[in-house]
Amino acid sequence: MTTFYLIRHAEAEGNLYRRPQGQYDSNITMLGRRQVAALAERFRDTPIDALWTSDLVRARSTASAILKYHPDLTMHADPALREVDVGSWEDRTWAELAREDPEQHRLFSQDPARWRVPGSESFAAVQARMKNALLGLAAAYPGKTVAVVSHAFVIRALASLLMGKAFAEIPYGDNTAVTTLTAQGGALALVSYADASHLGELRGRAPLISTDGVRRDGQFVPLALPAERELYVRCYSETWLASHGSLAGFAPSVYLHTAARHAAADPRCLMKLLCGGEMAGLIELDPYRGREIGAGWVSLVWVEPDHRGRRFGAQLIGHAVSLFRREGREKLRLHAAQTNDAALAFYEAMGFARIGVSEGVGGPLYLMEMDIVPRVWCLP
Repeated sequence: MTTFYLIRHAEAEGNLYRRPQGQYDSNITMLGRRQVAALAERFRDTPIDALWTSDLVRARSTASAILKYHPDLTMHADPALREVDVGSWEDRTWAELAREDPEQHRLFSQDPARWRVPGSESFAAVQARMKNALLGLAAAYPGKTVAVVSHAFVIRALASLLMGKAFAEIPYGDNTAVTTLTAQGGALALVSYADASHLGELRGRAPLISTDGVRRDGQFVPLALPAERELYVRCYSETWLASHGSLAGFAPSVYLHTAARHAAADPRCLMKLLCGGEMAGLIELDPYRGREIGAGWVSLVWVEPDHRGRRFGAQLIGHAVSLFRREGREKLRLHAAQTNDAALAFYEAMGFARIGVSEGVGGPLYLMEMDIVPRVWCLP
């Protein structure tokens, strides 16, 4: 009999930014790194004979947890363990997809056997792919214990098959949750599903639904200038005031002119984030600054006070990552006031690091940078 520990990857960009990223390659988040550390401790004293993982970066980063205390193992990567291919949905936003085709959006979570979008992988193909991959590993490692890192949808799909239950009845497990299976005689059996006891206080830190039952998915809409100039000036002035303590040095006409220039180059560079039709946030990107060094520049990030603490700021950063990564930029850069502790904490939680100091109009600014190239992260 072969025993499998089937592990969901740590929190990744798609989870945080609220974007479907099936076979789109992305990094794990700062929270994901903490989850990987907790996973390593879980398996510190557990005998493991082999380590296999999806070849996507977020899965291989998670698999590094097993190597922490089992350094003699080799990490083997197999595309058969990848997440479902969501075709034309890859790296769009869940809010956009729900608005564009609410029925397919519903079917994806509730009845994926009937879900169809251009270029997508069928539910039956996913189930067969995962079953065959594990049975192949069972044949290669008879009587052994194998750790396998994969993805949420495909793990749910396999559990649905083995438990004989509808997909909608199988809950999503936390990031790094562990499902235990056995294989014998060409058959798989589910022993336990999605155990996340190793996460402790990290468990459930990233719910998709807020406590009031409202989804945390924002809808991106271009900000129209000059028609919405007052909205832009309000958001920018409140950001300035929070950063510097006063509006000294704030020049609305200058920033409006620059924002119009950015939007003219690419409307996606000046976007509102709406939730239920209400203004939730605003982001401005500079399509020119930093291009010569492979950097994308974030000029403004604003979240309305009533919508803070609901991960809309992360979705704004996710928009920047998506846009600039597609253009081949390798990093994001921005300035943050040295005195703005809340902004600094937010950006560092997103993965930005302080790399320098600049003198701004309203006072000293930290130059902050985040690597956006998908790279395997390993526990130190």
